[in-house]
Amino acid sequence: MPLKSRLVISVITLLSFINTAVAQGDERPYDASVSLGYVGTTGNTEITTLNTKFLLTYREADWTHNFEFSGLSSRENGVGKAERYFIGDKSDYALMNEDQYLYVQASYTDDRFSGFDYQALASIGYGQYFIRDERFTLEGFTGVGYRQNDTKLTGVEGEAVFTLGEGFDWELSETSSFTQSFTAEIGDKRTITKFEVGLVSNIMGRIATKIAFEARNTSDVPPGIEKTDTQTSISLVYTF
Repeated sequence: MPLKSRLVISVITLLSFINTAVAQGDERPYDASVSLGYVGTTGNTEITTLNTKFLLTYREADWTHNFEFSGLSSRENGVGKAERYFIGDKSDYALMNEDQYLYVQASYTDDRFSGFDYQALASIGYGQYFIRDERFTLEGFTGVGYRQNDTKLTGVEGEAVFTLGEGFDWELSETSSFTQSFTAEIGDKRTITKFEVGLVSNIMGRIATKIAFEARNTSDVPPGIEKTDTQTSISLVYTF
């Protein structure tokens, strides 16, 4: 099955699951959104690019679970140029001071054109909200963990890592918001950093547009592979 079809089916399945959950009751211990972006050109060059992202925040007692799935596909004249999948979860456990928390985190990245078969991370740590009100949210977190890198040349490599990150949200108005985040995984063999920034503007009801930029840098990569990948996207977002 073509990648584009698999991504569309994944989005439809997630939409069905969320709609069923909403229909079962009025209480909503979660926030969720699905975004989908598509660019197609024809003529001398045929290029098709599709990206999708699903975000789910689920709150249960002292726990807050933050789940993310994203996928990217790009083909030029029928030849694959990019194909990447990411799935991750960060679960926060609130301490007696609700602005402080402990967390466990796990993620899996499958980037077919990065020189790695996969990269997997598991970590634990401590986080704190420095600002949390109706307009602004600023948090930082740090921890330790273990990362496994499966490269096409050297096979599976494992290493201990030091992790850190921050996230900032700004409600610009009733219809627009700004988001920014940064994470770093620092190990002996390689350091991986990721920066994201986005602007969301509501169109009507639960539908919005999102303009986003993402940059990912890996300090040590297989020969012939660029260290930095960037992605600029415009997507439609449906919020639950």
